[in-house]
Amino acid sequence: MSHSHNESSLKTLPRIAATTVALVLSLMWMEGAFKSKALPGLAEVQAAEQPPSGQTARVERRVQSELLSWPATVAALKVIQIAPKMPGRILEITVRAGQPVKRGQVLARLDDAETRARQAQARSALVAAEAGAARSRADATRLQNLYEREAATRQDLDAALAITKAGDAQVEQARQAIQEIESHLGESVLLAPYDGVIDRRQQEPGDMALPGLPILTLLQSDTLRVEANVPASCAPFLRMGQTLTARLGNPQREARVIVDEVQPSNDPLSHTVLIKARLPAQSGVQPGAFAWLQQSCGYENVLVMPAAAVTRIGQLESVRLIINGQPRLRHVRTGKRYGDEVEILSGLNEGDIVRIAGETP
Repeated sequence: MSHSHNESSLKTLPRIAATTVALVLSLMWMEGAFKSKALPGLAEVQAAEQPPSGQTARVERRVQSELLSWPATVAALKVIQIAPKMPGRILEITVRAGQPVKRGQVLARLDDAETRARQAQARSALVAAEAGAARSRADATRLQNLYEREAATRQDLDAALAITKAGDAQVEQARQAIQEIESHLGESVLLAPYDGVIDRRQQEPGDMALPGLPILTLLQSDTLRVEANVPASCAPFLRMGQTLTARLGNPQREARVIVDEVQPSNDPLSHTVLIKARLPAQSGVQPGAFAWLQQSCGYENVLVMPAAAVTRIGQLESVRLIINGQPRLRHVRTGKRYGDEVEILSGLNEGDIVRIAGETP
């Protein structure tokens, strides 16, 4: 039995040796021992340090104007309250909110029955005054003839002339009263002072209109501007006639606006300055719309690179950073946009080279 056991051990040893050799060769192949190697020297190193083919960009540090955005409101250049100059019952309002109107168009009519009655009374008073003045002139003429024939005293003539002047004054007063009443009759019809859009109706037919109490609000909608409260620290960077950028509408679009008014004093509570910038014609927005007004407020030193180099997946931002000639994934955090470039807040340093997104390595 001892002889048989020895023979079995001799047969097993070659198998173990063959398995061990196969395992060693497999490990050597995985480590690349059988691949051809370059000769010692600098050629291989230089080739590896060259960036692969494709478009790249360098991260640079620049001085950029600090562009900030302030909430703004679109407003009409002119806003007028349509109110009567005399009291009266509103008979008719011919327009509704949002309706465009032309200059001279009838907007509302008031009850003028009382005014017309006063007009009739004034005309009657004028007739009476003219009759009295005519009689006074006749009496004065007659006394003038008697005075020349020494049949009347100078005192009587002077009294007649005074009565004549008083009668003429009463006639003129009656005529002015008629003109005033007729002007009031014109005020019973309210007209649009210029082209615009009705913003709102404060009263309705049947209401009692009073002087100074608006019936309608009219906007000159062809000329609009944006109004924003800018921090006092940024106000010195503004000037009249300066061109700024406003973001309007939904989806947002940019429009060039021109500063035409800067409040000379600061608000003591908010420490802001009100600025108004005129929108271009046909801007496509309505008064009251929300907007963002962009303004340069000082300068800042920032790292920038082409925005096209950034890849976004959800909330993650990354770039392909070139290290030893090969692109490596690097997560970054970006900030403001400056045209086609973007600010780099973290993840890269000045002088780093990144691959433009979409280029193949």
